[in-house]
Amino acid sequence: MLEGVEKPELRLREINRLKNKINFGNISNFYHSVSTSLGLAEGMYKYGFENSLDILLDKKNWNLELLGGRENGIGDIECVNMPRLSIYKLFTQYGYEIHCIPWMKDHEFERELRNVPDMEFKSWNPSLMKVVFRVSQLHKFMLYYFEHGDEADLELIKYAHNITEDFIEDLQSKLNIQKVHGISVKGFFDYAEKKFKNGDPIYLPPVYSFD
Repeated sequence: MLEGVEKPELRLREINRLKNKINFGNISNFYHSVSTSLGLAEGMYKYGFENSLDILLDKKNWNLELLGGRENGIGDIECVNMPRLSIYKLFTQYGYEIHCIPWMKDHEFERELRNVPDMEFKSWNPSLMKVVFRVSQLHKFMLYYFEHGDEADLELIKYAHNITEDFIEDLQSKLNIQKVHGISVKGFFDYAEKKFKNGDPIYLPPVYSFD
């Protein structure tokens, strides 16, 4: 079980130092891939580096007429409402991802659309706006941990859980989130660990789909 994720976490640089100490600088490709993507995610979330979330928050792409928005005297855009989105937490072949899916009227959609009066964004481009967070190869790294892992690997997985959940919480304060669906890093880790110990195959949870 992935215990201790609610406790004060080690920072990423501290985890990397621990990994170097344990392994005398011999770092696996899986660890490097996960650590690097978490470093990018940390920069995006904690330090405001440019990222795909900026596109979602760009009010110039919001349908101001539908959301009750206007531009004030100093050029800032003020909105009564924020665009509605659903958050999906899932594993794909690339790793652990957080997807944002927009709403139109009473349903979600994910196809590319532009200048639709009932859409809360002026344009929606899934290739730029859907995947807002990714931890590369995290599912493979977990399996590697079960077979060969050490303390630093486990701390990295805990860090991945905490930063993704913090990111979702922050996202909920910035947009009109209708629902959060899917599996957490901890949830999949606990499932996969149990399957591994029992010698059972480990399957990724199904990816959502819309008709």
